[in-house]
Amino acid sequence: MDASLLKQAHQLNLRNRVTNGLFPPVILMTDDHRLPDPVAAMTKLPRHSMVVFRHYDHPDRASLAAKLRSQCRRLGHRMLIANDVALALTLGADGVHLPEYRIWQSPSVYRQIPDGLIVTSACHSMPTARKLCLLPASFRPDGLFISPVFTTQSHPGGSTMPFDSVQRIAGICAHHAITPIGLGGINHKNVGKLRRSALASLAGIGFSGA
Repeated sequence: MDASLLKQAHQLNLRNRVTNGLFPPVILMTDDHRLPDPVAAMTKLPRHSMVVFRHYDHPDRASLAAKLRSQCRRLGHRMLIANDVALALTLGADGVHLPEYRIWQSPSVYRQIPDGLIVTSACHSMPTARKLCLLPASFRPDGLFISPVFTTQSHPGGSTMPFDSVQRIAGICAHHAITPIGLGGINHKNVGKLRRSALASLAGIGFSGA
């Protein structure tokens, strides 16, 4: 993994991390198309990082998730399962990651997640951040993936979130003891632009091999 990106992530984590200390400096997001071999990417992360298992369209999602769970244990990484609380519990995963639409379409899911699991949510706008922060404290997510902070290969041509919006959302997160995590197009060439941000962790699909 690129040393300059990792150094910047560590500095942000030291300065901005929320007191719960659940989130490491860098977090890997798996992806069906852009990360066909997540195991190889995981081995390039620093020990005690975090992996969010997405691979929504994999024909044998549960088996792949079980394989990655085993690798995460070996490497000391925490693992979150995206949008499947039952699978997270079956595998003994560390937590669950929810897409942004869940807070709008089925907000009750946050009340149904068992205690002890790390919970994160995608966040692409200020209204979403506010709605998540309005949840009772015991049901709020532990971290928000704020995106996209830069142009990303996952959504070529899509608009990015202005830096001041990233900062405002990160500030709201910190006020409510939620860890703000930057996601989207982060690499060793542009990570310096986040030096003064209020983000506490950096996440990405491709940067583990940067």
